[in-house]
Amino acid sequence: MPPLASPAPSAALPVTGFGPAVVSVPVGATRARPVVVAVLGIGDSPDDQCATWRDIVGARAFVLCPRGAPNFVVEAPEDAGAEREAEGDPPGDEDPRRDASPTGPSRRQVGFFPVDLSSVDREVKASLAALKARYGAYVAEREVLYAGFSRGAFLGASLAARSPERFRRLVLVEGGQTPWNPGAASAFARGGGARVLFACGQPKCVEDAEAAASTLRAAKIEARVVHGAGEGHGYRRQVKEEIRRSLSWIVDGDPAWRD
Repeated sequence: MPPLASPAPSAALPVTGFGPAVVSVPVGATRARPVVVAVLGIGDSPDDQCATWRDIVGARAFVLCPRGAPNFVVEAPEDAGAEREAEGDPPGDEDPRRDASPTGPSRRQVGFFPVDLSSVDREVKASLAALKARYGAYVAEREVLYAGFSRGAFLGASLAARSPERFRRLVLVEGGQTPWNPGAASAFARGGGARVLFACGQPKCVEDAEAAASTLRAAKIEARVVHGAGEGHGYRRQVKEEIRRSLSWIVDGDPAWRD
């Protein structure tokens, strides 16, 4: 096909029923390119997710970053400057400061968040449909690579266990360990699940991820754990480099990534 052109390497993408996603475009592509769907954590932005993943994959793929819902926090003197979610991955990855209401003098918006499993499922489907509508044959028809950070990882693990035919390969960053019980791992395997990469910046994440990886391996799913020691709850430095080094492993066997 003619080289894919775009006014800018990243752009807003209107999504029916949801806020606009951000898409990072593989400018210059002459054939169909695979898709990375990058789902944020609490208090993050789709722009940041797309920038990080564009740095990892370059022009090899579209990077599609759903927006989620506005994240409002209750302001308190002791955390007035806190704009990132709490460290760790508690059940459901909830932030006790988050409040869904935009009203009140002590509330302000801090980024966005993925609401729940149902909303993430619907928003990802709608975002993929919008991507295909805009870029047509440049979008590969095969399964997408799901990349989730923190709460996005937690919800992504559950989503993949439900729909392994769509999400055969996962990168779960600083979260997504707790959903992998033997039943979920077996369902993922039966539906065609292939590989899961856990990427951690904290020792506790590594401990939990090793247990989850063992459960997946018992179900005949290939799983790896990488540790960007010292970064903490994020993936812009050491953790990002570990993901970059593991990218060829996670996409191995997917023809859409053959270049």
